[in-house]
Amino acid sequence: MIEKSLATGYAQALFEVASERGGADDIEKDLEGIKDLLRTNRKLRDILYHPSIIKTDKKDLIDKIIAPQCSSKWVRNLIYILVDRRREKMLDYLPDVFKGVAKRIKGVVSVKVQTAIPLTEDRLANLQESLKKLTKKKVELETEVNNEIIGGMVIRIENKIIDGSVINHLKNLKKNLLKTAMA
Repeated sequence: MIEKSLATGYAQALFEVASERGGADDIEKDLEGIKDLLRTNRKLRDILYHPSIIKTDKKDLIDKIIAPQCSSKWVRNLIYILVDRRREKMLDYLPDVFKGVAKRIKGVVSVKVQTAIPLTEDRLANLQESLKKLTKKKVELETEVNNEIIGGMVIRIENKIIDGSVINHLKNLKKNLLKTAMA
């Protein structure tokens, strides 16, 4: 948990620097590229994350393999800082934390909506507008069809869930009927 809050601090500082210089999108791409590189190149990951390999060797490795793929010197410098502080493993989740910080600062909220059937364009537009009014933020909407909910919808706004599904209503009805029958 402490690691995540530290990552948020690094991401916020990186975003502020990038915003001042107009390179937030480049930084996001660089971080995603590094995350992909470390996910696909197990050897590189093992060396970079190994605690007994000295910092200068890790930085040489960064200069040879990672830095050429980065368009931002700020990302390379951040990786050096992470190596100096033995926090290289933050590279696993720093891209996602950076995206979250960027969205929050830009006033964007991610919303996931599950429905039993696909939404029409009109309903999608109405839903997006309603969510925009509810959250008072720009809405980044992701939809998913899940026929198990029978009808209605389940809306996830960051860590909040609004469950208006038919299956949820049926479960609540059953629970209330059983509670009433027991009384």
